[in-house]
Amino acid sequence: MGGEAVPPRRTYRNPPIVEAICSFTFAPDSPWNPTIPGRVFEQVQDRYPDEPEERTMLQGTVGPDTEAGFSTRIAFRDGPRVLSIGPRNISVHSLAPYEGWESFRHRAIEALDAYNKVAAGSQIVTIGLRYVNRIVIPDSQFNFLDYFTIAQGLPANGFPGGITSFFDRMEVAYSGTPERIVFTWASDGDVAGNPAFVMDFDLTRHGEILQSDVPLFLDNLRSRERAAFESIIQDKLREAFDADS
Repeated sequence: MGGEAVPPRRTYRNPPIVEAICSFTFAPDSPWNPTIPGRVFEQVQDRYPDEPEERTMLQGTVGPDTEAGFSTRIAFRDGPRVLSIGPRNISVHSLAPYEGWESFRHRAIEALDAYNKVAAGSQIVTIGLRYVNRIVIPDSQFNFLDYFTIAQGLPANGFPGGITSFFDRMEVAYSGTPERIVFTWASDGDVAGNPAFVMDFDLTRHGEILQSDVPLFLDNLRSRERAAFESIIQDKLREAFDADS
């Protein structure tokens, strides 16, 4: 993992995760046709018994191989557990209450196996792992550094005293590996008068990826996400999440 120190693994009885997403993107020349989602579903339908949903999403221009346009995705659900399939991309979602890493990881690898049986020869070019957290501070008046290891602020001689909202986004590359993390931190209103914040950790690994290497790379990305999350919160938040250690 590039030499980064990994904190001890913690399990929270009340994790702030509102959605976890694991995604696999395939090369532009990988097989695709509109029958693929249904054929994949035939292999995993016992896990996703809810009625499938079709969604049309706007896809913007993000690189030389991607053009702006609309993309149709099919979502298969089991309550808060979702499998979404679109052109040369699959994603597995875990909505609150979070099911836990072992179950989530298993569903992701299972979905990838099912996809590759239908679209044999698909080359993975990106693995994504994203955790979106919503954190509610249990005090209406608080000091940022009592709950976080980072803070928001502006020079007092040029700005009024109170920040009413903020949005902060940073992208960082890990050394010696084709992995990146995009960290987004923003205010998100309040809950019963207590301020809320979104903390979004979006990790990716790029390059040609063998399916046999996927479990290892997923575990690496998850370890990096845990390290990033734990580095930003203080013990007061761990107490609020009801840590077991």
